[in-house]
Amino acid sequence: MNARRQAIKELNENGYYLKRNGSKHDIYYNDETKYTIPLRHDFRDNDLKVIRKEISKGGR
Repeated sequence: MNARRQAIKELNENGYYLKRNGSKHDIYYNDETKYTIPLRHDFRDNDLKVIRKEISKGGR
């Protein structure tokens, strides 16, 4: 599984859903925490680590 798909899987597992598609980002939103995370289309190798950090920050 590539890193972008892994990030999407982890976002979904943590209650985030695709709110809208953008030209350079997809926006994922969690209704419970009211937190939004942008997910770049040109996903880089270290972006998965950043997404995981954002997911953990969203629960605060």
